[in-house]
Amino acid sequence: MKDRLIVITGPTASGKSDIAINLAKNLDSMIISADSQQVYRYMNIGTNKTSDVFEVDHFMLNMVDPDEEYSVDDFSKEAKSLVEKINQNLRIPIVTGGTGFYIDSLIYDMNYGRVEKNQAYREKLAVILKEKGNEYLYKKLESLDPETSRRYHPNEVNRVIRALEIYKVSGEIPSKIRTGERKLNDKLDPLIFFLNYDNRDLLYNRINQRVLDMVNMGLVDEVRELIKRFNLDNKSQSMSAIGYKEVLDYLNHNINLDEMIDLIQKNTRHYAKRQITWMKKYLNYPFTYEIKMDELNKRDASDIILSIVKEVYEL
Repeated sequence: MKDRLIVITGPTASGKSDIAINLAKNLDSMIISADSQQVYRYMNIGTNKTSDVFEVDHFMLNMVDPDEEYSVDDFSKEAKSLVEKINQNLRIPIVTGGTGFYIDSLIYDMNYGRVEKNQAYREKLAVILKEKGNEYLYKKLESLDPETSRRYHPNEVNRVIRALEIYKVSGEIPSKIRTGERKLNDKLDPLIFFLNYDNRDLLYNRINQRVLDMVNMGLVDEVRELIKRFNLDNKSQSMSAIGYKEVLDYLNHNINLDEMIDLIQKNTRHYAKRQITWMKKYLNYPFTYEIKMDELNKRDASDIILSIVKEVYEL
């Protein structure tokens, strides 16, 4: 019997977390976070890791300290084990988040993370990074594999390095390796709910307000404390996150407060656009349902999703 799995995904600020919590309460279920920034301890305001998340059992939160690294392969191994265990306990796990790589690593038979690491080459790239900067490495990836480079921001240094390492070890560009990844994980019986907006302005207004709320809640102080406690800089994986890298620039006196807020809002809007593009591919599968949030509140969206889950899984 295949393991059942509910996935609630969508762009940032679309209401994923609240809807997942409502659904988990109704189904007496557990939530697995698929957010590459919520894996970090102490990064709460900028990742929207509110106290609400502890109303139901959550996994894959607070996995590592901000001075440590965490990869999609790390997530995949942990999350797949959780999905299996939760099903064994006769409950349905709910995966929620907007990190496309994380979700893909569950629903597809991925081979991306199976390419071995090459520590010597990583160290060589680290030296190049220190001497020439992240833009140099990004341009190197861009020249080798434009498709993969478009998935990353130059500040996502660890992902850029991993992509270059994959090419070095395998002799193939990552996008070619990914071509064979679209085989669905045949151990799963998934249901994917993609929260989307026809009117992008509604989503963008939510994003802009969320950024203002985060700043008012003390985002700058949070980043200042993290930098001091863990000796972080712009090369730290955790500080490549939107909301953190801009505050870092502000604290380094590269931009003023208004510029910082504008940049976080703009970068988050661009990220949401990329998320939507990524997630639209799930609509090719009959187990994916698009939930238009334009005129729905989160409670109504939860009720719609719950009714579909009950019908499909015959609960």
